[in-house]
Order: sequence, then structure tokens, then C-alpha cells
Amino acid sequence: MNMRVISWNVRGLKKAQVLQEVLFLKHRYRPNIIFLLETMVSSKNINNILPKVGFDFFDYVEPVNHSGGIAVLWNNNDCYASILYKENRMIHLLVDDTSNKSEVIISGVYAPAQAKDKDTFWNHLCD
Repeated sequence: MNMRVISWNVRGLKKAQVLQEVLFLKHRYRPNIIFLLETMVSSKNINNILPKVGFDFFDYVEPVNHSGGIAVLWNNNDCYASILYKENRMIHLLVDDTSNKSEVIISGVYAPAQAKDKDTFWNHLCD
């Protein structure tokens, strides 16, 4: 089996339609991992929303001001995942793909929306 990963800029996870679409993607494509970018929800709200998606594990970073926010959801069936590192605008997941006997790092990153902040962000990534 191949590992399946979905990454989607949801532009707000509190919208009921978004949650329904995430559930549809989960059932239709059966991903091992889903990254949701630009969730724009606080930890209080995200802890109420993410369990409804039905994955065994999830983690997140909160939005910066009123933009951003990242969530990652996964099941440890054919691959075993764990959070390697996370900060304001990114989550790095270490994934052991048992079917291919390999380890990979998969990252969800949400860059700043303002042009003036992008250079600092990209320079930080390259350090």
C-alpha cells in the first residue's frame, strides 16, 4: 500500500461545509495523513472540531493573529507518525512507512500572507 497524504488550505475550519468536505475526503481517499492549513481557529475550538473527523491522532499550531493555523491528523495503521517539531507556522511529522520500510519527514507549512513578512520567514527556514 502507498502512503496517502492530503494537504488542503481550508481558509477557516469552523465552517460546517469545510468539516463535511474533510469527512468526504477522508472517506473517499482514505488518507493516512491530512494537513489542514489556515484553520484560523483557537485551541479551544480546534479541540472540539478535530475529534469529529475520526482520526486516531492529531496535533496543531494556533493561528498567528487572525491568519494561519495548521492541523495534522493521522492514523497509525500502515504508517506510524509522530510530531518531530512544530512552531508558529509549521509542523514536521516523522513518518515510518511500514509498507515501504522507509522513514520520511512530512511538513505542513503556512507562510505569512503579508509580503513584508515573507523574506524573514523564508530566511528563517534556510537557517
